[in-house]
Amino acid sequence: MASASQPVEASAPAGSATVDLGERKLTTLHALGQTLAIGPIFSVGAIAGLIAAKAAFNTPLSTLLGAIGALGLAYVVSVYARRFAGAGAIYEYLTHGVHPAVGVFSAGLYFLGLLFLGGGGVFIAIGFLTEGFFAAHWSAIGVDWWIWGAIGLAITVGLNHFGVRIAIQGVLTLAFIAAIPFVLLAIVIIAKGGAAGNTADVFNPDTTSWNSVFNGILFAVTLFIGFEVAASIGEETREPKRSIPIAVIGSVAIAGAFYVLMTYAATIGFGGKVGALWPADPSPMGTLAKQYVGNWLSVIVDLAIVLDAISVAIAFTVAASRGWFALARDGLLPRFLATTTRHNTPLGGNLVILAAGIVALIFAGVTSYGAAVKLPDEIEAFSITAAAGSYLVELIYIFLALAAFKLVWELPDRGKLWWRIPVVLIGLAAPVLAYKGSLDPWPTYPANRGVIFALIALGLVALWFVYLRLAHPERISAAAQHAAEHRGVPPLDENLQFEDASRDR
Repeated sequence: MASASQPVEASAPAGSATVDLGERKLTTLHALGQTLAIGPIFSVGAIAGLIAAKAAFNTPLSTLLGAIGALGLAYVVSVYARRFAGAGAIYEYLTHGVHPAVGVFSAGLYFLGLLFLGGGGVFIAIGFLTEGFFAAHWSAIGVDWWIWGAIGLAITVGLNHFGVRIAIQGVLTLAFIAAIPFVLLAIVIIAKGGAAGNTADVFNPDTTSWNSVFNGILFAVTLFIGFEVAASIGEETREPKRSIPIAVIGSVAIAGAFYVLMTYAATIGFGGKVGALWPADPSPMGTLAKQYVGNWLSVIVDLAIVLDAISVAIAFTVAASRGWFALARDGLLPRFLATTTRHNTPLGGNLVILAAGIVALIFAGVTSYGAAVKLPDEIEAFSITAAAGSYLVELIYIFLALAAFKLVWELPDRGKLWWRIPVVLIGLAAPVLAYKGSLDPWPTYPANRGVIFALIALGLVALWFVYLRLAHPERISAAAQHAAEHRGVPPLDENLQFEDASRDR
């Protein structure tokens, strides 16, 4: 058996630690589906109202500008994806693109962030959304929210256990089905002219104010969190250096267009009181569907949000489980987390998701944070976990963008710096604005629990990193070499000396 600091042999049998996650069979379509699964429907139904609370009638403008920021960040990720391909994605990007110490520390923050967002918190959301759907449309089924959440957890982990292709095909199917009623709703509202007719005033900041627009952007950026998860299947993709950049940028562009379409339709649908009506409605899209089409579409829209929540969970599980696998494979976590199934899926990583999901459901069931804001406890619990995860992931976005300045500077053809540098700046602005929007003013109880949980996670990662630095410094130095050595990319030295780009093609 290999020593603790070295990866075990690739020929290890299923159920033992192994170097690879199977053959590279996934395509650009799979990568695109993995990223598009991160919440376009769920975000429109559950998050976009936060933008409307700030930007009111200019919600589509804030969304458009937020999409531009997300595209800048997608370009940043694509710069890394053209060079590195591994199961750890962000972990390998920052390890090879900046320094092993930065990559390892950032990986700890990032994968804990994914647990808060999609490895745990999303199952709370699946629970209360499903319970709410049946309460509104089929009250004869009175199943508690936590049972629905547990069922969602079982489906998600089960699909990822039996194969990434099965999981992503499930994601693609759910995302496609869920999008149809939303697009139909938008078309009908626009065709009918909404409450007071179609108008370009939604894109005119003078309708409200630039201050309102920028406050809306702060929340619009959060619509795109998780777009980078396509990179987690780079190790299982046929042409990762081509497919992953296309998927990352393409998915943000598609999702951005969808968000602008839906926010425009919803804004004119609610009319002049959009800033008050949309944020206060627990099922805003269902309300619009009932008003402009009929109750039958309202039922379908609410069901689509539930299905998309499951899609979100699957995509996050695929990404997070592979992250824990990659860290364990490199000896940075206990070796049992690097075990795989006979389906070449990360058994240890799946168990982490299962445990995190159970903890999240228990947390939502035993806490009473909702009383302070007059919301169901499980809804406020989800808000807290989502906020904690967002703080951690947005910090990694900042790290990626800062390091990308040097990467693009050292790319061939300096004549393109005139647009590359501004695009990276736009990408950096996106998470910075998101932080400002969520932390200024400082959150009060119970929302401040999200900040506290993120800081606790930061402390735990710091302790883990210090332990590795003192006890196993050689493991940090050798981190993420699998992504370099096994995918045809030579390891980079600390000076980031890149070979000519033509060698990457």
